[in-house]
Amino acid sequence: MRHSGAITIHEAASPLEVAAFGGLISEYVAWCRERYRDDPWLVEMAFSHQGLDAELAALTTLYAPPNGRMLIAEDADNILGGVACKHVDEDTCEMKRLFVRTAANGRGLGRKLCEALMKSGARDGYRRMRLDTTRDMVEAIGLYRSMGFTDCAPFVDYPERMRPMMLFMERDLSA
Repeated sequence: MRHSGAITIHEAASPLEVAAFGGLISEYVAWCRERYRDDPWLVEMAFSHQGLDAELAALTTLYAPPNGRMLIAEDADNILGGVACKHVDEDTCEMKRLFVRTAANGRGLGRKLCEALMKSGARDGYRRMRLDTTRDMVEAIGLYRSMGFTDCAPFVDYPERMRPMMLFMERDLSA
């Protein structure tokens, strides 16, 4: 993947863009399988618990307005990454599926995608954004903490074996 100019971040709206976002999620799962190759049970349990196949089949229901947003980052030639949020309640949305392709690392895209998603969430009237991640996703956790996310109580009931490995965070969007 070559770097070819300015990066844009925009909502995935067309069927082609939604399909590309789904492709990013599949790539993210493959990336997780590689990262956790010594603990394959964790990836399989996490994505089966979250209903990955059903999620991929229902992207627009889960992550398109009025239930959420899907954002993609791209340059002139390539989709580089994406992130989604989904409606939880009147005040709260949840960040989902932040992923930047390895070839695009080092360009600040994770931060740019998070910033764009937080602005979108605030514009949509949410007062709080939350997320969960595994405790050893140190790069992501560092990013989230640097953006004002703080630890919070669990809001997803993961299987017992996974609970010690999960970290839950939230951020006030009005700040």
